[in-house]
Amino acid sequence: MSNYQFVALLLTSIGPVLALARMTKVPDSIVLFGLGVLSAILPGLPATSVDPQFVLNLLLPPIIYASSVRVSWHLLRFTFWPGVLVGAFLVGATTTAVAAGARFVLLPGLSWTGALLLGTVAAIFDTRLFHEAKGRPEVPRAIADTLKARELTGRLLILATFTLLIEMAQAGGSTSPWNIAEHYLWDLPAGVALGCTIGYGIACARQRVDPAPVEIAISVATPYGAALTAHALGLSVVGAITAAALVVSAVRIDRRTGAPISSSEARVSSTAFWEQASLMISSALFFLAGRALPQALEGVETWGLLRLAAATAGVLVLVLTVQFVASYLAGHLPPIARALVAGGGRSVPSGRDCARAATVMTWSSTRSVIGLVIALSIPAALPDGHPFPERNVILALAAVTIVASVLLQGLTLRAVVKRTALADEQQSEQERHLAHRAIGEALANPGPHQVNGFDAARSALVRLREEDRIGDEVLVAMLRETDLMARAEEGDALPGAGPPNP
Repeated sequence: MSNYQFVALLLTSIGPVLALARMTKVPDSIVLFGLGVLSAILPGLPATSVDPQFVLNLLLPPIIYASSVRVSWHLLRFTFWPGVLVGAFLVGATTTAVAAGARFVLLPGLSWTGALLLGTVAAIFDTRLFHEAKGRPEVPRAIADTLKARELTGRLLILATFTLLIEMAQAGGSTSPWNIAEHYLWDLPAGVALGCTIGYGIACARQRVDPAPVEIAISVATPYGAALTAHALGLSVVGAITAAALVVSAVRIDRRTGAPISSSEARVSSTAFWEQASLMISSALFFLAGRALPQALEGVETWGLLRLAAATAGVLVLVLTVQFVASYLAGHLPPIARALVAGGGRSVPSGRDCARAATVMTWSSTRSVIGLVIALSIPAALPDGHPFPERNVILALAAVTIVASVLLQGLTLRAVVKRTALADEQQSEQERHLAHRAIGEALANPGPHQVNGFDAARSALVRLREEDRIGDEVLVAMLRETDLMARAEEGDALPGAGPPNP
């Protein structure tokens, strides 16, 4: 079998494998990771190695863009203290705790560079399993929003830290204070500014193109254009992609008139496209990580498999402990504190309330597939030709830790969240009822600035989000519902999207 046939086989297998995972109720990532391991040891398949640059430059940008474009700036604004600031603290605390634990206890003899790289890989998390779990118990929206804000903040800082550590390793393990300041005080903010510029440019371009397939092609250019430009200028790639996605999300609807930057057909189609792209790429990443594991384990004989297993358990304990402590403290900050005391007749949350909220936030934050991406992107050799120190042990630990996190937390997430008794089933329904009522009133009585009732409905939804009366999930769902109604009203095609006409 050739390499090209193997890639075709992978693409063919993702759908059936995901269906199998749904039927067996095993997390998708575990099934895909296991399939990747199996493909590496079965005879007859090509010995294709995972190219780090392929993963970093081709697969990472759309993953970051797809998860960020559904988020609004308002989410970061309303969760600034427990989300953005605590998220930044978590990056430093988790990286430091894992690095120190690995170097002095779990894997004595591990270099500081290797320990810090392991810490950055372990520090990055996502809330995909929590947000996408079918029938997951409800929690106060303030908690879900805080988790998403931490996820975005963590990505920005962790990727900046990872880049700095790679440069340190290539320079012999040392760096100057100026180099450190440059990464955090120039590369990251400048990357964000670049992303904002690209995002506005893309939004202007999307206002002037038609039909929907062409507009979707422009949206595909957004993450890659931001990544390539940032890389060429030596700026933060993740900062540029994330900022571009947030700008597109912010300007997609004119807050005063409700006029969208694109057609209803294009928005419905692009939403479905990015959901599918995110699913396929994430699936491929877990498969590639499993395929890379046997090769990584071959290079860690010095440490031994039992020690690596113990190190994996130790890393998970450290990560979850730091996450719990930070989340417990965040329980005393708005808006989480307000959500915990709502309807309870108290002005401040009790220690038990904060502990329950911290349990939910800790268990909902599984180690991220992006950690696999950055672990795979560690160069195999230094500029002088010598092998990159401890790359295999970092990759092996990263892969096993992430899969163990997904398996442990994913299979027990619903039970843990339910046991904390933080459920707030009414909040989501109340927000949807409020949004539906606003849509109905806007459709019946559009304002003087709106061209039609659908624009009025979009404007009303945006105002509700600006006032924090609805969350991002309800906003996205209701905008999609409005787009479907508008598309159906046009009468020249089925709701959603017509067939592409290249």
